[in-house]
Amino acid sequence: MSILDGNQSGGGDKRTIIAVVLSVIIITVGFSIQGIFFPTAPQEAKPAAAAAASSIPETQQPAAVPAAAPAQQIVAAPGPAAAGVAVAKAPAAVGGASQPAASIAVPSTERTYTVSTDLIEAVFTNQGGDLVSLKLKKHKDKTGAVDLIVPDAKGAQGLSVAFGGTDAAPIKDLMNVRMIDPETIEFSRTYLAMMPGKTTPVPFTYRKTFTFKNGEYLFGMTISLENSVNEYLPIDVNGDAYTVFFGPQIGPRLDDTAGKTNGDFRKFITLVDGKKKLEKLKAGVPYVLKRQPSWIALSGKYFTFITIPELSDYQTTLTTAPDPAIVQQDDISISRPAIKASTQSDSFFFYFGPKTNSALAKYNYADQNAFHKSEMKLDDAMDGAGVLTWLENILKFALNMFYKLIPNYGVAIILVTILVKALLFPLTRKGSVSASRMQELQPKMQEIQAKYKGNPQKLNQELAEFYKREGYNPMSGCLPLLIQFPIFIAMYNLFNTHFDLRGAMFIPGWIPDLSQPEAIFSFPTINLVLWHLSAIRLLPIIYLVSQLLYGKYTQMNATGQSASQMKIMMYGMPILFFFILYDVPAGLLIYWIVSNVLSIVQQIVINDILKKRKALAAVAASAIRDSRPKIAPKRKK
Repeated sequence: MSILDGNQSGGGDKRTIIAVVLSVIIITVGFSIQGIFFPTAPQEAKPAAAAAASSIPETQQPAAVPAAAPAQQIVAAPGPAAAGVAVAKAPAAVGGASQPAASIAVPSTERTYTVSTDLIEAVFTNQGGDLVSLKLKKHKDKTGAVDLIVPDAKGAQGLSVAFGGTDAAPIKDLMNVRMIDPETIEFSRTYLAMMPGKTTPVPFTYRKTFTFKNGEYLFGMTISLENSVNEYLPIDVNGDAYTVFFGPQIGPRLDDTAGKTNGDFRKFITLVDGKKKLEKLKAGVPYVLKRQPSWIALSGKYFTFITIPELSDYQTTLTTAPDPAIVQQDDISISRPAIKASTQSDSFFFYFGPKTNSALAKYNYADQNAFHKSEMKLDDAMDGAGVLTWLENILKFALNMFYKLIPNYGVAIILVTILVKALLFPLTRKGSVSASRMQELQPKMQEIQAKYKGNPQKLNQELAEFYKREGYNPMSGCLPLLIQFPIFIAMYNLFNTHFDLRGAMFIPGWIPDLSQPEAIFSFPTINLVLWHLSAIRLLPIIYLVSQLLYGKYTQMNATGQSASQMKIMMYGMPILFFFILYDVPAGLLIYWIVSNVLSIVQQIVINDILKKRKALAAVAASAIRDSRPKIAPKRKK
């Protein structure tokens, strides 16, 4: 499954979930039928060249900003001439009108600047003031700190700006850079706009300011525009003043195996009128949102990017497409309408960080975050088990509780499994007793089935009366299985998305990450048409053995057709599940293996109880027969 498929489906592991759900349903129904009918810290921003200052004027070069409507052209204003620096003439404006005569100093190099807090390290370029890297200091991947800005073959366009709409090219002019304080950086430039009916260009000032805070994955960006005269800002390209772009992808970097081995994905989520919505896109087709959302998220398995425009009016465009360099490209564009004022300052907030309740829910309460934001509902960007979210939260609480006792999530998973099995033991025992009772009634049921073989209606009637006489409910054995089914779904989602399992080691050298499939030997992917094999994994093999043993201990005596059906259920389903679960996270397989082992132990105990019960019943029946008075046969006279 490709990452692109994951985006369209709402999750990279959706097909796996569907397969598992359908298989569990098949097993549940199969065993039910069998049981009934066939029983058996902050730093000052500084350039990469080790230069940093509180105010950093830059030499500048002209560059035509994105192609605009024929009636208007915006160009960078000429900067002051500098000794020993090459100069160039400003380009002509539309209609042949020349820019004011001036020499333009051309800077020699592009520079980068770093703003650092206790949680993130953001790197900017003075070329357009774009964000080119944002690393999370407390979250690691194979290359070090997780970088949530992933460039494609053309580079990164993190929060770039273009004058005009989504078809305009981002600003790439070199900017003046000023450090307002250690956590605030400003990029600015003066531009010239040729307006219809005017013979000379109108200058205006463009500023792009970023503000960070310690303890926050949220930061702010302000776009400020100021006209040189008391008139409307001279920026109107087909009705748009400017567009903010984010792209091409959020980290950690995907690879060709994403969505197959670790269930990673990328999907768009919006909050519209207080309700969460998954946006489904067609590859390569820009999608303009019909309604204005409160925020827009590009979400992965463990991390998310959320855009919160604080504008009264804007238009959102989303795009997704396959990309040879980064597997999949996903872009968010926010277009701001033309401004009817001489000055304008627009605010945006962005969340780059983990998909955890503690990190996201704090923005629902003004006293819990440094920006004093409230009721933002960013925690809606998290994944859940739908109607079973409450059950998943209970299991997550138990998992974290055991982790506090023993700081190893592998051990915590085992303890949670033991707890669940202990709580479900009364139901498991009831199901086994019901199955045993059904086995005792099987001979009489087969007589009824043979007698009314050609009359299904009469057969069902006679079986119902038979169950009533015997005081037996044929569905009593199904209830325990049905109750366990939602627990399995909640467990699956918990082990597949719980952030704390990311990078959590269980056994060094074998299971270094419970959120990933384990491997004892990896090799280039072998395409087996219906199965892509890229590693030899031990946990799926252990699972298969445990499932077969479990089937052996729970099987019942059967003959004829029921015996062959039992073999299919006993051997066929575990083998099918072996392939389905081969590439799932190690944590889920540990849960299932331990669950099977505990089920085997429980079944041994239950079988022993049933044997003792049958033995006592046999003794009691024998005693009753012995206590009856014996009638001597009459003698013949």
